[in-house]
Amino acid sequence: MATIYLNKSNLFYNLQKISSINPNILAVIKDNAYGHGIISISKLLKEFGIKKACVRNIDEANITRGFFEEILIFNPPTSRGAINFSYAINSLKQLKKNRHPYIHLKIDTGFRRNGIVESELDEVLNIIKEKEFELRGVFSHFCCADEYRCDTFIQYDKFLKIKEKIVSFCKVNNLNVPYFHIANSFALSKLPETLDFVRPGIAIYGGIEGYKPVMSLEADVVSVRELDEKEGCGYNKIFMSDEKIKISTIDVGYADGIPYFRNGCKLKDTIALGKISMDYMIVKGEFKKVVIFDDIKEFVKNFDTITYDILVKMSPRIKRKIIETNNSFRA
Repeated sequence: MATIYLNKSNLFYNLQKISSINPNILAVIKDNAYGHGIISISKLLKEFGIKKACVRNIDEANITRGFFEEILIFNPPTSRGAINFSYAINSLKQLKKNRHPYIHLKIDTGFRRNGIVESELDEVLNIIKEKEFELRGVFSHFCCADEYRCDTFIQYDKFLKIKEKIVSFCKVNNLNVPYFHIANSFALSKLPETLDFVRPGIAIYGGIEGYKPVMSLEADVVSVRELDEKEGCGYNKIFMSDEKIKISTIDVGYADGIPYFRNGCKLKDTIALGKISMDYMIVKGEFKKVVIFDDIKEFVKNFDTITYDILVKMSPRIKRKIIETNNSFRA
């Protein structure tokens, strides 16, 4: 059976590196902690000392409610939730329907996906005051932080101006001043100031340069056999051997979240041959176990996609196991 290994040492390294920039971390664990396993990652984050986290929906919030002092739900319901839940308010319409007392305002500073637009801000703040919502936080999201473009700093400057307006409103109306967060993973080292909290996601899991990979995927060998010269294997026999070789079939396929490939794929210590199957792939060589990847940044080079895309699709049915070092799981 395939196993996903979660490297605690690498995770803590990444968290420590982020903490050196800003120790106030609002950890993004949405979508099953980017495929790593939301319970396993939540336990490790709590052990490290992380007190706040972000999830996608109420289901993920309910699963993790015992691990954190505050959980920000990006796509919340309108009904009331637990006291340590904060609802992200993504529109004026949502705010008017909302019945949960604890909120974060999302500000659209240029992404144009969702969030409160500047022209709505006065009405939004007055609704918060009238309905006596507790504004715990205010945030925005960058559209181009992974590139070196001026958009990031245009959004940042706009957010700072809105921050001043919100702080002034709160002080005039004797309301608690919320904390502000805008720095995602790619913006951590780019901004002149990261404000009250940072909100890293992919950096926590080592899916970008400068951070250590947390996830490794290892598969068991189902069968080993010899392939003769000029003999093919797998669907449509896309791979035809030009020599006599040993091949191994391993128990992981595209049903487990591996991207579909037609003509082989580079793995950690060998190569996959021909087409991947739903539940299996055939690799060159004789093995007892095969490491599919131990650094998603290298594995993603096989495909026209991003590290996030592979990580979040790792099947939740694959067993997750926490290890201390990269080499602890090797056969």
